[in-house]
Amino acid sequence: MFKWKNRNQRGISLIEVMVSMAIITVAFFSIINIFPFSLNNSKSAQNITSASYLAQAGMEYTISKTYENLTVGNFETRAHLATSTDSFFYQFEREIIVNYIDENLVNSVVDTGLKKVEVNVYWQAPLGAGEKKYELKTLVSDK
Repeated sequence: MFKWKNRNQRGISLIEVMVSMAIITVAFFSIINIFPFSLNNSKSAQNITSASYLAQAGMEYTISKTYENLTVGNFETRAHLATSTDSFFYQFEREIIVNYIDENLVNSVVDTGLKKVEVNVYWQAPLGAGEKKYELKTLVSDK
């Protein structure tokens, strides 16, 4: 003989299963989408750190010269920092610019005894977000 279930002995309905699967799926894809974002941020931080070291190295090289040996204009023209495309540093380009400046820190055409050294490092941002630039400046006096 056929017996009906007691109302207190319920199982899981098909709708409850589908709703729980939808919640799990949304949560899973939300977590998966965090990973590319984190990797992009990590790569950006690595590039900024590398650019700052490369700019500092260029600055140290430049200010190690005497005041007279700091040629005004492009001290180092913009170029890749490695010749091999396999090198990590190939993605970075550096330029060093030296200018005369006056006592108001404005570029000048005459030698006032003060030069501004500007080191710029360029690279392409991850995921095609355009070109990034790290800039470092200092002053050098003839005294």
